[in-house]
Amino acid sequence: MKYRILIVDDEPPARKLLSDYVSKVANLELAAVCGNGEEAMAFLRENPVDILLLDIRMPLMTGLDLLSELTDKPLTIFVTAYEEYAVKGYELDVIDYLMKPVSFDRFRKAIDKAMEYLSVQVVGEEIFDKPDYFFIKTDTRIVKFLFAEVEAIEAQREYIKIITPTRKVMSLVSLTGIANALPAEFVRIHRSFIINMRHIDEVQSNEILIGKDLYPISRNYRDEFFKKLGDRKLL
Repeated sequence: MKYRILIVDDEPPARKLLSDYVSKVANLELAAVCGNGEEAMAFLRENPVDILLLDIRMPLMTGLDLLSELTDKPLTIFVTAYEEYAVKGYELDVIDYLMKPVSFDRFRKAIDKAMEYLSVQVVGEEIFDKPDYFFIKTDTRIVKFLFAEVEAIEAQREYIKIITPTRKVMSLVSLTGIANALPAEFVRIHRSFIINMRHIDEVQSNEILIGKDLYPISRNYRDEFFKKLGDRKLL
């Protein structure tokens, strides 16, 4: 994954040095180089970036002013010759503080820290976007299930029965309707049954054993089931 980075510094040698450093890191993409805070503000209004390398003492708008005005702040690393701004920087939740002249090793350490933080954020977002549970409405309640606990789902006329090791719950939902919302470990094996492959104990000819229950594999769903089973076989 590439992380977009914006360099903001009023000194041309500093911009050149940081641009060269960025080009040496495979996971970085240089989004732009700005010479002052106003230019950076205009760029950030139109272009999202992941990491901001930001000088503090600049004409017109300081780095502190820029960061204070941003509503959607990129992950920021201050780059400055003035150590007294360190405390203020951390008050603004910058992830690191580089003192000029910046060595490549120190630059890389700050960038690695930023990329690690961003990668954790992405994983967290993916987990949040794909919850490990769902809710189902019964006649009088809304019941929560973990996907992992569900062994099988059985169609019974216009109802379905959700089966776990400890409970069986009926709901007025079609089997096809719930199938579209299930994760990949669930597979339909019959017009009346969906099973969770995580719970399979044995496959016996045209039946699947889960706990003490046997579920039939119909001809129409047999090929798809055995294809998925084959994808997960060790030997």
